[in-house]
Amino acid sequence: MGAAAPAPTMAAQPTAQTGAAYQPQPFNINQAAAQSLQGAIGGTAQAMRGPLQVGAYMNPYTSAVVERTQQDIERQRQMAANQLGAQATAARAFGGSRQGVAEGVMAGEYGRMAGDIAAQQRQAGYTQAMDAAMRDRAARLGAASQLGGLGQQAFQTGQAITQAQERQGLMQQALQQSLIDAARQQYAGYTGAPVASLSAPLAALGAAPTPQSQTQSSSPGLFSYLQTLAMLPTLCWVAREVYGEDDPRWMEFRDWVVGHSPDWFFNAYDKYGAQFAKVVRKVPALKYIIRPFMDAKRKAIGYK
Repeated sequence: MGAAAPAPTMAAQPTAQTGAAYQPQPFNINQAAAQSLQGAIGGTAQAMRGPLQVGAYMNPYTSAVVERTQQDIERQRQMAANQLGAQATAARAFGGSRQGVAEGVMAGEYGRMAGDIAAQQRQAGYTQAMDAAMRDRAARLGAASQLGGLGQQAFQTGQAITQAQERQGLMQQALQQSLIDAARQQYAGYTGAPVASLSAPLAALGAAPTPQSQTQSSSPGLFSYLQTLAMLPTLCWVAREVYGEDDPRWMEFRDWVVGHSPDWFFNAYDKYGAQFAKVVRKVPALKYIIRPFMDAKRKAIGYK
């Protein structure tokens, strides 16, 4: 018969309580993986290095069984001794040397038998205790291995969560970038709307602007300045038509045309402005298309 092996003890996890109600703590998968791995390493080291402590698994009734067996053997010896005495008395040899030799031989045989049986019983008990200790060690190693497997599973789960968060972050980044790109395109369309609205009327007059990727600079002389000053009173035909003769905003737009407009615009405005002003006079709806462009250019150089 074997004794029940002592069950491995595990430290109870502390519970956090706030007041009377239990407040569950947030679960950290990476911390759980690390704790499981540490527990598996510690359990394996303890199971491999710790002593077997076979005595803890010995049957506590072994000594009682051995003593009872010895008592039974002693009783059998006494019965045999009584029978031997009776035989000696019947043969009128009681108390003789032959009786003494016979009793000594009988006592030795019973003593040897008692010792063999006790040794066998104790050996059986020790073997059973050793088997129980080895099975307990194997169970502890299995528990440590299972804990390590749970730690590995928790680590893989944490990795999967991290990768999912990374993918989610990339998706959000891509979405935000697409929103930024759309806003840039919308802003570019807003800022280019005046130029686009002016391109159609200029194209109708055969003066559609062609954007250039090169920038040219010139150093005008005195004659160029005099020529420009002479053109000022009659330069802004379209602006006067859009704003009206009495509105000073057409002169503000003229400042942009003379001092800040691109060369292609200045040349086209000078060449086709008078003809285009007649078109605007005939089609007043064009004023609402051109005016935002002129307002933007006026404000760009500081006018309100």
